[in-house]
Amino acid sequence: MDFRITAEEEALVFRLAELLDAGTQPRQAQLVEELGPGIRQQLEALKAKDWIHVREPASGMVVVDLTGPAWKAVRSRRDVGR
Repeated sequence: MDFRITAEEEALVFRLAELLDAGTQPRQAQLVEELGPGIRQQLEALKAKDWIHVREPASGMVVVDLTGPAWKAVRSRRDVGR
């Protein structure tokens, strides 16, 4: 796992965690609609850096989960200041 991610990728990881916690497996198209076309590149980067697990059916990428270390990073950052 590559722990060097950009601020934009980090923000996307937190958004993905919110969606996954709510029971949603976000589709790339949904994220592009919500966050803009630059999200495609960020999703590919997070996949390459082993931050997310995806399925890639014909209809487009679906984020099915964060990796274990990614969840750990999200949880530790959410606890800061509490």
